[in-house]
Amino acid sequence: MPILAADLVRQVQSAIQSLYSPQEVDAIAYLMVEMSTGASRMDCLLGKEVDEVPNWESSLARLAQHEPLQYVLGKGWFRDRIFGLNPHTLIPRPETEELVELVLGKIPHENMPCKLLDVGTGSGCIAISIALESPQVQVSAWEISPDAQRQAIQNAKSLGAHVTIELQDVFQWSTRIDSETWDIIVSNPPYVMFQEAAQMEKHVTAFEPGLALFVPDANPLIFYQVLESMASKHLRGGGWIMLEINQALGKETKALFSTNRWKNVELKQDFHGKDRFVIAQKDI
Repeated sequence: MPILAADLVRQVQSAIQSLYSPQEVDAIAYLMVEMSTGASRMDCLLGKEVDEVPNWESSLARLAQHEPLQYVLGKGWFRDRIFGLNPHTLIPRPETEELVELVLGKIPHENMPCKLLDVGTGSGCIAISIALESPQVQVSAWEISPDAQRQAIQNAKSLGAHVTIELQDVFQWSTRIDSETWDIIVSNPPYVMFQEAAQMEKHVTAFEPGLALFVPDANPLIFYQVLESMASKHLRGGGWIMLEINQALGKETKALFSTNRWKNVELKQDFHGKDRFVIAQKDI
């Protein structure tokens, strides 16, 4: 039986009004309806009728339990593309789109060969975006979670991106590679300390994968240490490592690249003005 799209919007708003700000409630409600029915915000305002949505009540119940919209829908948005998501993949963030921009700015001229490795690819949003926007780049990606790897492979296939996505633990890199080198290594690794979890939103801590989020309080730079070690041996001279980081550990992360193996080391801020990226060029 047809139903007013605006009524569906009101149902979403009612389910989540106590969880988010009014602006967030409206944004989530209209997006939920548009992605579920195809009805835009204008369609809702103009009284458009839509068909009933399968599993609508269960979706509302999930939203009411703080579950993020992207997991309820099974998809998220990154650089104007839709990526399939599952509970083993992080929800792509706007800050990570900035990391992709930084990488694109370091890719050589289109006639020059370039090999890139994305470590901890998750949904594949970084690797796939780069492969689609710079198709001359030979893009590879590593992921430790089999469920995340399967999602990334599916995303690459559905979006038409040529990316090799392998199941690989970065801490075991020395058993995986010998003489292979890359021109760019990019990563958005886990960097949230467990002690920071209490200040985070419930929809993040309760639903996003801890494997992709958290690091030990005693050694929060553990992933950056292994990435620096790997890159020092398997990044070609003049190549770049480009990392998303914990805003509270910018100077400490940058300091990992203070040896004479590296030059042009920079700590960069995101669009909020927070320390968010470290980039470094391997000395020739």
